[in-house]
Amino acid sequence: MEMSNPPRSLESGVASDLPPQSIMPSPVFNHTPEVRSRRAALTTVLMLRDSGTVKDQLPPFSCLTVFLLLLSSVFGFAQDNPGVFRSDVKSNLSTAEVTLRPPAVSAVNGKLGYDGGLLNSAESHNLEGSISFPIGRQFGFQADGLYSRTSGLDFYGGAGHLFWRNPETGLLGLAGGYLGRDGVETFQVGAEGEWYLRRFTFGFFAGVGSIKYAGTVPFISTNPTRFVGRVSADYYPLDDLRLGVSYTSAFHENLVKGEVEYQTPVRGLALTAGVAGGDNGYDHWLFGVRYYFGGQKSLRDRHRQDDPRGLMPQILHGLGVYGAEFNRKANQYLAAHPEFDFGVGQTVLIELNRKINGDRIRPGVMPPLPPTEITPQSQ
Repeated sequence: MEMSNPPRSLESGVASDLPPQSIMPSPVFNHTPEVRSRRAALTTVLMLRDSGTVKDQLPPFSCLTVFLLLLSSVFGFAQDNPGVFRSDVKSNLSTAEVTLRPPAVSAVNGKLGYDGGLLNSAESHNLEGSISFPIGRQFGFQADGLYSRTSGLDFYGGAGHLFWRNPETGLLGLAGGYLGRDGVETFQVGAEGEWYLRRFTFGFFAGVGSIKYAGTVPFISTNPTRFVGRVSADYYPLDDLRLGVSYTSAFHENLVKGEVEYQTPVRGLALTAGVAGGDNGYDHWLFGVRYYFGGQKSLRDRHRQDDPRGLMPQILHGLGVYGAEFNRKANQYLAAHPEFDFGVGQTVLIELNRKINGDRIRPGVMPPLPPTEITPQSQ
């Protein structure tokens, strides 16, 4: 009596004599690509066995079984994961990651603002504007412009920012700007950054600045080039309310500022206020209004998704705090040298200041001296 062959395990590469239903994977696991591939290969093998075409050819059939199982598994896995077998998969994964990240600048946007009050004890009116646009997805550019009418003098300037930003993390970039009028000019250039932490934004600027007056005087440098640095912290107790504080060191002068900005229910319209105090009696009190061009979003999102902090106020205030030192030292020198003349044709102005201010140069003028060549002369 011929004995039936015992069941053969799948691990040996040979199919079992058990019915196909008894060796099929549980339907619970049929959703995985590997199981589907293996099941298809196994079904093929069992059909061949039942047809008798491979009877009594176990070694060759074992190799064929292994080959079919491997081929079917690879084919099924490739169908479910087509990117694995592409040469540019690493690039695609990196591109996908960047695509999922919010853009550095959400869209072309801008802002226009005015503030006025007292700057270095002189009346000041400032008109500032910015426009920002994306460069690719990870980078952006912003252009700033400023017109300031301070102490009866007109100042014009502009700045640019080139930056990388992830709106969920922070910003890193380069910024530089220029401000001037007849007789004085100043610039600042450096690196800037921001770090976003929930309702806080921490910022910095580190670079170099220069001021150049038209002439020279014996009591202070009229062409200083020195370090400029700023650290800041903004807090958003509400999505449309920003409370900010910053410390700036510019031209060996110290300046501390506090700011408040509130975006009203009127789309894009915000109210601003700023106060500052620095060395040599410098201070400013400025109140204004700002309008944002762009989509409807909260103030916090505007600051993180659209335009970064403008550079022109920092340049203007840096010139102002150095002008405060200029005024203080000029007054001291004038008291010690009453015969001193600040240049040809300027004696009348100095005499007028003496009569009005009691031998004090009127504060707030930036620069405090006229733009003509400044040389000590005897009357």
